[in-house]
Amino acid sequence: MIAAFRLWTTAIRPKTLAASISPILIGITMALSDGYFHGTLCWMTLLTGLGIQISTNFANDYFDFLKGADTAERKGPIRPLQAGLLSLKTMKAACFLSFLFTTLCGCYLVWHGGIAIAFLLAISLLLGVIYTGGPFPLAYLGLGDLFVFVFFGPIAVASSYYLQTHYFSSTLWIAGVGPGAISTAILVVNNLRDIEEDRLSQKKTLLVRFGKTFGKIEYIALMTLAFFTPFFFVKDHPLSLLACLFLIPAFPLIRAIASRHVQTYNLILAKTGQVLFLYSFLFCIGWMV
Repeated sequence: MIAAFRLWTTAIRPKTLAASISPILIGITMALSDGYFHGTLCWMTLLTGLGIQISTNFANDYFDFLKGADTAERKGPIRPLQAGLLSLKTMKAACFLSFLFTTLCGCYLVWHGGIAIAFLLAISLLLGVIYTGGPFPLAYLGLGDLFVFVFFGPIAVASSYYLQTHYFSSTLWIAGVGPGAISTAILVVNNLRDIEEDRLSQKKTLLVRFGKTFGKIEYIALMTLAFFTPFFFVKDHPLSLLACLFLIPAFPLIRAIASRHVQTYNLILAKTGQVLFLYSFLFCIGWMV
């Protein structure tokens, strides 16, 4: 039982789950600041967001294994399917059940949010599959970075706020830039680590197309973009600048990424996830004060 729990925990990729939690917390905090809060809806939004990311992770394991992107030579954390700890049939069933659970949770959101949320939910679930599956997988075409930035940034923040309030504003899209940028930085570290395996399997990420130097510049640019995002809110929410303190623990990561020979991509990936959560936590506190 314990071994099975650890196995599925590994498949979920807990060190990256801040990517789905953080923008939702920001959107809900912004709604709370405006006087709107529905507790059950908050929890269902978090469950749906986590479900989308976990379902996508399961689908990634399944399709990357089929396409030969996950091999015994991978440098990242163990993938149960690639390591022979799970069968294709089991992972396929896990994908189906995870997407089904997420859809059921999402139905509650659709009931409250209407056609706009129904559309976003359908698109998110579809993209979770075609991120690595189908004839034109996004990750294999170099579109993964854009997908992560948009859906784990502005869209997640705006939809979380909309579910509580039933309206959008331009402020939401800007607020989503910070978590979207750092979430994309997590993907960049993943792609830097796996660049050789991705190249061999024809997984043409932006880094496979443009090289490691591009990836390092992208990581630094994304962190810089996140740093400057709170400055857009100085007039009405000056303490949102607290989020800029994320740069203190992020700076060693930036320096490590910029170095010629990086030996700790897995550690940098995990710590970038922690930095994302710190950024969002400080942003939320600053927004409410």
